[in-house]
Amino acid sequence: MLGTRHEEYYSYFNNLPFRLAPDIEITASSYSYEANWHDNLELQLCIDGQGSVMLDEKIIPFSKNDIILINSNVIHHTRTTGNIIYSCLIVDTQFCKSIGIDPISLQFFSKPTSDSLLINFKSLIDTYKNTADVCRIAKLTEILIKMLIDLRENYTLSENVCTVKNRSFDAVKCTIKFIRTNYERKISLDEVAKNAFMDKYTLSREFKKVTGQTIVQYINSYRCKKAAEYIISGCSVSESARICGFTNMSFFTKTFKLCMGKMPSKYKTSR
Repeated sequence: MLGTRHEEYYSYFNNLPFRLAPDIEITASSYSYEANWHDNLELQLCIDGQGSVMLDEKIIPFSKNDIILINSNVIHHTRTTGNIIYSCLIVDTQFCKSIGIDPISLQFFSKPTSDSLLINFKSLIDTYKNTADVCRIAKLTEILIKMLIDLRENYTLSENVCTVKNRSFDAVKCTIKFIRTNYERKISLDEVAKNAFMDKYTLSREFKKVTGQTIVQYINSYRCKKAAEYIISGCSVSESARICGFTNMSFFTKTFKLCMGKMPSKYKTSR
């Protein structure tokens, strides 16, 4: 049985408005047994082999040169009974919004068949790998914009449509939004549940089922990620902890190391 986890992408590297994993290889025995979901628009391109992608319980075949588009907040999972190599592109939501294409309020076709989209996707991968190109970032941004324009003009299914019509899922999304908005202050489970219009026991159970974390784990993880951003921007460790709602430095240090993989004092120098 598949588990489910929620993923968040707070930062993108080298001034790029996306994350790209160009050559992911999985086999029948090596693929993950967890589905995931996130706010970001995601595109997967099959390089070789064949498999399938689950999108909110709908199974879509996935073979060479196929592109699968994963809409915002869609639970998805890529699998194969043999062997498959694919590239995964996750686009920065704020970048999309900045050019007038909001992936959260728009819904796109899950399997676009555009030749130009395929060409541009492959061009994006080739340009991404060519780290010696002095105009690499500019070219990658240009290619990405072309891809987004193609999707918006030719593969928009509908606007303002919720892709998952499930009260529990909506309550979990509401809870995540509430935590993101109020992470800097004390948050009680009763307050979170009241905001989601669900009793705290049911919400706690559904939150763990959909995200793979307890509500407290998510709060602490989000606070640590925000604290990391403050540390990188120049704030002291203690100031970053205070801004992000931690009142006990010993607890903050222990939790930060658990969530981020290193001590907060080492985080900035190791980035």
